[in-house]
Amino acid sequence: MTSKSALSRAKILNAARATLESQGARALTLNQVAAKAQVSKGGLTHHFKSKQELLLGLFDLVAATMIARIDALLSEEPDDGSPGRFTRAYLRANLQSIQTGEALSLRSLLEMLVAEPAIAPLRRAQIAADYKRLETDCLPPMQALAIATASDGCLTEVLIGFCDAQDPKITLLHDYLLSLTRHPLPLPEARS
Repeated sequence: MTSKSALSRAKILNAARATLESQGARALTLNQVAAKAQVSKGGLTHHFKSKQELLLGLFDLVAATMIARIDALLSEEPDDGSPGRFTRAYLRANLQSIQTGEALSLRSLLEMLVAEPAIAPLRRAQIAADYKRLETDCLPPMQALAIATASDGCLTEVLIGFCDAQDPKITLLHDYLLSLTRHPLPLPEARS
């Protein structure tokens, strides 16, 4: 993709995100996004053929931002062979997203997934890749999954407004979850 094309695509995605945040996924139209991005509808459809493609592009942008954040934090984790490096980076990325207020901008993504349920299955593999990285993090896989799910729950509580982003319990919970990444726990016995 040429730099001009990449800039145009980024401009459209930023306009779509702003429109989504102000009006919601159900009200978002290609015409509105084209007008906000100051491009023709043909210019927009050159990059995104439909509203669903545009929403998928937004989803990909948010996912790529989070993956980049996780990878940056992973590079800061000591590579001393201890288990849980990726899980700790995942936790820190979620906590940063909450504390910086970025999580609140993700509210529109959550609303988009509710309004356009066909999008989630199209990107399920993307999410599964993160969980695969958790499973191969040298922690018991269920422990890593439980830790990440608890962190995701904090993010969701902030997104839907059940909890304030500055609530101290979020940091305390993440500190506890981080400690669990350093101490593998035995699995509970299976119930019969």
